[in-house]
This record gives sequence, C-alpha cells and structure tokens, in this order.
Amino acid sequence: MRKEAKRHGLSVKGYIEQAPEDELVALIHEVDPTVNPAEMVPGLPDLPGVDVTRWGMPPRPALSTDLSRPVPVIGRAVAAARAGDWRPAADLLHRSYGDWGMRAAAVHALGEAAADDGNWLQAWRAAGTGHDRHIAVVDAHGLFWLAWKLRGNKPPDHTTAEQHEAFYRLLPQCEAAARKASELAPDDPTPWCTLVILARGHGYDSNTFTAVWRQLQARDPLHRAGHEFALMYLADTSDSPQPVFAFAERAAAASPALAFLVVQAAYHAEDDDEKIWKDARVHRALDAVLHWLGTPAGGGGVYANNDRRWAGYGLVSAGRGAEAVPLFARLGIDASGRPWEDFGDNATDVFDSFRRRACADPRSA
Repeated sequence: MRKEAKRHGLSVKGYIEQAPEDELVALIHEVDPTVNPAEMVPGLPDLPGVDVTRWGMPPRPALSTDLSRPVPVIGRAVAAARAGDWRPAADLLHRSYGDWGMRAAAVHALGEAAADDGNWLQAWRAAGTGHDRHIAVVDAHGLFWLAWKLRGNKPPDHTTAEQHEAFYRLLPQCEAAARKASELAPDDPTPWCTLVILARGHGYDSNTFTAVWRQLQARDPLHRAGHEFALMYLADTSDSPQPVFAFAERAAAASPALAFLVVQAAYHAEDDDEKIWKDARVHRALDAVLHWLGTPAGGGGVYANNDRRWAGYGLVSAGRGAEAVPLFARLGIDASGRPWEDFGDNATDVFDSFRRRACADPRSA
C-alpha cells in the first residue's frame, strides 16, 4: 500500500481516502488473502462471518483476558487474593522460589491483582509471616501495574497530561521497591525482571539498561519474561530492526524456549516492513516454536499459552493460518497476554479476528 501511495504521489492516508474500494481490497488480499479488509481500513467490505465453533473454539462472548487463567495454580492464588485471602499467594511464592519461570508468571499476575486492590497485600504484610522477600517482589511489580493502569495503554497523543504525570510519579517508587526486593532476595531474578520492564517507561539509557540486564542474566541466563521485555526495550530504542533480530536470534540459539523472540521481533517490525512475515528466519522461528510446543517441556510448561499466542499471531500473519487453528483451539477462551494485550480495549477483538483468519485459510477446511 505504501508503494502504491508513493506511485500516486500521496501519503498512505491520502491514498486510502482516494483509492477505489476494490483496489484497496485487492492490495490487502495480495499481502494476505485471509485478512478482513474492514479490519485494516474502516469502511471496506467485511469478510463473510466465520463460525469458529466449527473448529472447536469458544464463541466470542466467552473470551477472557484474565492473565492468571492459563496456569491453574496461579489462577487460584489470584482469585483468592482478589477475594482478600493472601495465603494461597504466599504458599505459591514460597514453593516456587527457585522455579524462576513460575515465579515470574505468578508475580506478574499477582502484581496486577495488587494494583487493582492492595488490601490483601497489606493484610499479608500485617500478618508478620516472615515472607518479606515475597511481599516485596509483588509490591514492586504491583507498583509497575498501577503506574501502567493510571497511564492507560493508548498512544502518547491519546494520553492526558494527568495520566502522564501519574505514570511518571510512580516509576521512581516502583524502581526503589524493585531494588529493595532484590536486596531481600539477592539470588532472585524476578525484581531485576521488573526493572527490565521499567527500562522502557523510565527511559533508561543503554548503559543503565545493560547493567540491569546483566544482573538478571547472572541469576537466570534464559529468563523467559526478562527476554520478552528486554526485546521490547530494544525495539523502542534501536534505529533499525537488526539489533532486535540479532538479540532474538542469539537467545533462540541458546534455547528453544526462546524461539518465540524472533516472532516477537517480526511483530515489532511489521509496521515498517510489509514483507517481514515472508522472511525465512521468521518462518524458521515459527517452525521452532511449533516443535517446542510439541515437546512435554514446551507444551506443558508455564509459558505454553504465551508461545501459542505468539505462534498463532505469527502463523496467520505469515499466511500459514491453517497451522494456527490447533493453537487457537488449545487457547480456548484465553485471549490474555501479548500480543493481544497491546491492543488495549480491542484485545479480544484482535484475538477473535486472528482466529477467524486462521479458520478462513482454505487449507483449514
């Protein structure tokens, strides 16, 4: 579309406003024949409806963005916390100490619960259980979640000055809390993961980020969540996609559990490179993620649904929608997490769109 706009001497927006409907639809389908034109350009004809229940998927109203749902033990702890009972969270964090993947996923979900209502965390602290290192890491991550919720997830030009002010006022508190948590548990990578997440919002320079990243890697070189958020920082701060892909490919070479990072790198690059989903390294990464999901460690691990989300998004974007159908069927009602959560209030709509596109692939019939 950019090429056609340039050929006509117009901006992309100007071209979309002036080009005939059928021409726009043809250009969109040239890139991906399964995509819904109406979702790309409002006002274009909608695709005929696809009944995803034919492929064993739940209907649109059943979808959930609850982060804690994919891992039952985390879901139970979060549900109890939201009901005011801190004990399942305490038990989970105590038992998962040393299982850094489980701990990171649990702290991420419990931190959101604390941001929504911190009374249960205050009650846990008041109980004097001696679980200070567990309370501290949830408190730090909860402050990150609170800052993000106060800001909202819309682009800067759709965010008010009051939202920006609230966000930046909380970031130093979050950083201080994460560093305190790291002192209480010197071997725990989780507070350092929180600091990696903060790197984007706090605007860390490359030296500060590298120092934090080295601390995380010293504790867990293959930390899944840390790599995901580190790649987001690199995507925001790099002048080209090459450093981002280099980071992703190095990580993927170190462990099949990190192959999804190459797909994530393509996702960050797609707005500037329409052909990125045809890139051979992206297709190799998709194959690697599918293979990883076929193993007991990959398909049954705490991050299995995360891999299914990235693979589902990537396969549909790469024109391999039929291969994504079993992944969306396994995800069921789970429309949580990235990449869907990046679309804010439209997360479930985008998730539903991608699974319909997967089912619309002629090879999925």
